[in-house]
Amino acid sequence: MIAPLRAALTALPVLLITACSTAPVEPPPLPSERERQLEVEELYKLARVCLDAGDYTDALEHYDRILSDFAFTDFATQAQLESVYAAYRSYEPDRALSSADRFLKEHPRHPAVDYVYYLRGLINAQRGESPFGWLLDTAQQDVGAARRAFDDFALLVQRYPDSRFAGDARQRMVHLRNHIALHELSIVHYYVRRGAHLAAAKRAEKILADYPGAPATVEALALLEDSYRALGLNDHADDVRRVREANRVPAAQNP
Repeated sequence: MIAPLRAALTALPVLLITACSTAPVEPPPLPSERERQLEVEELYKLARVCLDAGDYTDALEHYDRILSDFAFTDFATQAQLESVYAAYRSYEPDRALSSADRFLKEHPRHPAVDYVYYLRGLINAQRGESPFGWLLDTAQQDVGAARRAFDDFALLVQRYPDSRFAGDARQRMVHLRNHIALHELSIVHYYVRRGAHLAAAKRAEKILADYPGAPATVEALALLEDSYRALGLNDHADDVRRVREANRVPAAQNP
């Protein structure tokens, strides 16, 4: 009787260990609503500190955390808005535009929608700026981003004429329009150098029609007259000359 009892007592710790190892582990308690509120508030404060200090990379990291872990809070909406600006300032135009489009889609009636359209214009304008722009001929620069920026600012002005960003948007539209017209003028010069006077005339006509009042229209008129004469369209050339004389437009300059 002693031997079986001893064996049973020896096996008892093993049974107890086995029983303990198979017992279910209680998951940690979920944070309370108050704890989550404090956590997201702290995250947002950190993001704003980084944003105000110009540390846009860290700000974006905090905003991303808010958007992933606290997606259905007011802080997430604000984080989404401010991340557009942070991405723009950190020279991440693709990310900034994606964030702007998402915000406009998800919050079409948000009070800051006009600001997002304004940011879109700034982002697209930034995309059109080359860090080596002073080394490039105007005709070689892509003005597609400038056109998109112009459209963004135009949309802002049309939909929200009383926005506090509308005045600056109008000024930027003038600058962008003049820049695009100058790009078109450089193409007219290119056609003239190649002896493609018909193409030069059509492009000059387009400048006059699409960008009235732009400084480039002055030279476009002179080039249009020259192109008409080269094509033997003297009546058209005389009409252009009368327009130029009425406006005292000087002769075209060689590029």
